[in-house]
Amino acid sequence: MNHSTYILRTTLLFALTAALFIIGPASAQVATNIGTADLNWQQRFLGILPLVKPDPKDPVIVTVNGTPITVGEVNDYAKTEARMINATSTEESRAVFKDATENLIGRQLLIDEAKHRNITIPEQQVLARANEFKVTGAGGEEVSGSSAPDPQLIAEVRGSMMIEKMLDDEFRAAKVRPTELQIQQYYDQHKDLFVKDPGEVRISHIAVKLPDHPTDAQKAAAEEKIKKLYKEAEKTKDFAAFAKANSEDEHSAAKGGDLGYFRPGQLPPVIDKLVFSTPVGHLSQIIESNMGYSFIKVTERRGETYSTLNEVKPKIAMVMLDYNEDAVVKALLKKLSKKAKIEFSKSV
Repeated sequence: MNHSTYILRTTLLFALTAALFIIGPASAQVATNIGTADLNWQQRFLGILPLVKPDPKDPVIVTVNGTPITVGEVNDYAKTEARMINATSTEESRAVFKDATENLIGRQLLIDEAKHRNITIPEQQVLARANEFKVTGAGGEEVSGSSAPDPQLIAEVRGSMMIEKMLDDEFRAAKVRPTELQIQQYYDQHKDLFVKDPGEVRISHIAVKLPDHPTDAQKAAAEEKIKKLYKEAEKTKDFAAFAKANSEDEHSAAKGGDLGYFRPGQLPPVIDKLVFSTPVGHLSQIIESNMGYSFIKVTERRGETYSTLNEVKPKIAMVMLDYNEDAVVKALLKKLSKKAKIEFSKSV
């Protein structure tokens, strides 16, 4: 992301010091990551089953090695996925529909490969799993069924179990379980993720002020100026001298932009989150308030403490395992898609 062009916009003003004009809850929309970025391989290919009853009138959106995937199946899958990731906007819904299509294609590719490898599951195991499977309605409510599982549910559960068995073999071959050394290296390289007490952070800033009741032209000029200063500040080796020469906040400019030390909770929430997530020596996003524009540099941290490796080892192992498994599945799907016959309908 180009921080020099990303401006955090808001309207509420908080007094931090007499000269630091920073602002409250951001009103800028933040892009929401959706789709496969939020679902692991189990959720994508095992957790959501395509259980829409066959309907000759239901348009086929794509065929995978001759197996049709209909619009109804994609819509049904997308509804479940949207609930899982809390997608609400029209843009998110479109992205979920596209993602649902890709996930159903991936599921079919995996089932076809499992059949090709002659992977079978004993019928009693399939029935036992099907009896445990919860079927939900369009609103996410659980649907109670008869004592005997639906034949379509049994078929889809069998497909899921075949995928599981095949991927278990793939995971063993790829040695996805992280070693003690790999866990140690992850901890050392991502220690900032395991902060217990962030301690105090020291910050400086550079500001460009706006007059009372500024015109659009004045706002545009001030925004252009702060962007230019930001780019120059990224390159300067002496931020204090640069702030002293360029910041329009005369109180802090005299001190090289320095605003002192702060603990969590002493700054407005949006700024608190911003500065404590910014590494030492780096600049924050550009901030806009009704008083003008500014950006912050984190100059020092002190007093922070970290969780020990033993405290976070199980979490690290799980994260690394999930990542490694997803990588194996993606590589397999890439390989399978190259030799598969995938045809999208032109009429849908």
